[in-house]
Amino acid sequence: MSNAQDTRDYDQLDPYNKSEFQNGQREYAKLVFYDYRGTNAFDVSFGAATLATGNTDNNNYGFYYRLGYKRHILDYFALGVSYNNYKLSYSLIDQGAIEIEQQLNSIDFNFEYIVLPYDEYTPFFYAGFGYNALDSFEVSSIKLQLGFGMEYIVTDKLGVRLFGEYNHSMDDDMEFLINDKDDDTIIRVGVGLNFYFGGSKEKERRLESIPTVIKSNLIEEE
Repeated sequence: MSNAQDTRDYDQLDPYNKSEFQNGQREYAKLVFYDYRGTNAFDVSFGAATLATGNTDNNNYGFYYRLGYKRHILDYFALGVSYNNYKLSYSLIDQGAIEIEQQLNSIDFNFEYIVLPYDEYTPFFYAGFGYNALDSFEVSSIKLQLGFGMEYIVTDKLGVRLFGEYNHSMDDDMEFLINDKDDDTIIRVGVGLNFYFGGSKEKERRLESIPTVIKSNLIEEE
């Protein structure tokens, strides 16, 4: 049986059921990761952002978009960077009903954990740090972020993702971001697409490292 034929049979195997696999068959099933996803991904997302804490009132949702890239260091783990642009709309409690709108940017760096990398549908979690800045990028402040979401692979190399994200400002005493004395919390939610690419060489290396006997003794469906 050739490698070309072999590499489609792993779709019938369950990489999470350890009891069904011997002599490397579980590793063989993991090759599906490179069909559904890949070692790299670009993402485009749209959604909304709002202030969740701080000395503010009438916190409305403003438009939010994100452009990102991530690199899988392992099937379950990835490192990512993203550019985010969003609008905050609110009024300060001690200044009456004056409505304030601010356009902000952030550059975020994240460590992501993919719960079920060999499935079409999986939860994911991520955490990291970033920099909030006014739209002019003249001033910035450090923040931490934590997020979670779900991804569904609609076709090979293309995933739809839903996510929610908590952002906490670390140095709000600068008062350039939100004009108060509190550390601010920003909530961002969105929907987007992951465009996966790469991984063909890694897939071949993994296939070649599996004992040849596996390719002639795959589990047959009853």
